[in-house]
Amino acid sequence: MFAAMSIALLLAAAPDETYALQWKLKEGDVFYSKTAVVMDQNIEVAGQTMDQKIEMKTILKFKVKSVKPGATVAEMTFLDNQVEAPGLPGANLGNKLKDVTFTATLDDKMKVTKLEGYDKFIDAVSDGNEDQKKLMKAMMPETTIRQSFGQTFLIAPDKKVGIGDKWDRTDKMALGPLGNVETKSAFTLESVKGNIATISMKGTMSFKEGGADTGLPFKISKADLKAEKFTGSHKFDMKAGRLSESKMEMVMGGTMTIEAAGMTIDAKMKQKMTMTGVVTEKNPVVD
Repeated sequence: MFAAMSIALLLAAAPDETYALQWKLKEGDVFYSKTAVVMDQNIEVAGQTMDQKIEMKTILKFKVKSVKPGATVAEMTFLDNQVEAPGLPGANLGNKLKDVTFTATLDDKMKVTKLEGYDKFIDAVSDGNEDQKKLMKAMMPETTIRQSFGQTFLIAPDKKVGIGDKWDRTDKMALGPLGNVETKSAFTLESVKGNIATISMKGTMSFKEGGADTGLPFKISKADLKAEKFTGSHKFDMKAGRLSESKMEMVMGGTMTIEAAGMTIDAKMKQKMTMTGVVTEKNPVVD
């Protein structure tokens, strides 16, 4: 009886097990990210309805150049990028991005503090056309590319967590004349099996007008777009110290007003997007 009571007291006093889900980047590390995005979009303008389906497949190579306190340097290179978007001429960048490389400096919290390669990226997607350069710089400013690069590393918390623990993150992204996107994500450590931690995500996403005046011939003067559903599931390999799988789903809808060539156009939009991704040491292009 006393032995049973002692064991019960010890178990009651024992702290819950916690897990470190931090990235472990080492100099010389090479890994690959393969993502697939499917987007179904419905836009209603002046009584006319347009249905669009966009599919994107991207393979990226990451290489860790150096690791120092507060300044880890990593390269991200496009190995393949394909877009299928019937009815949207110019959307498929195809091999324009092949071998385009960004070099980022990450702080201890895996946030990008410096980005190199932006100008070469703009040259690649614009074919040297000055008007196209202006458009791409407005729609994808360097700060947006920097944030996109950093998204790869920001799923995991910056401290040890136990099963059922939650952590939050808020991201804001400026899209030039298109407006601004804000996401608020709540992550939960759902389970740990072996070295694999499963993380769920539920969040909100909103899109508002208010982009900077870029001098372009159009702008979104009013917008009320919100995510009706924004969920995800991620697997983190604690032994490798990196994300291994991701899946996200978003359903967004609302209204917006576009001003162009002296005209005001009101539109309704409904969009469903799914994204799946894997991170591996094998090169998906050749393996």
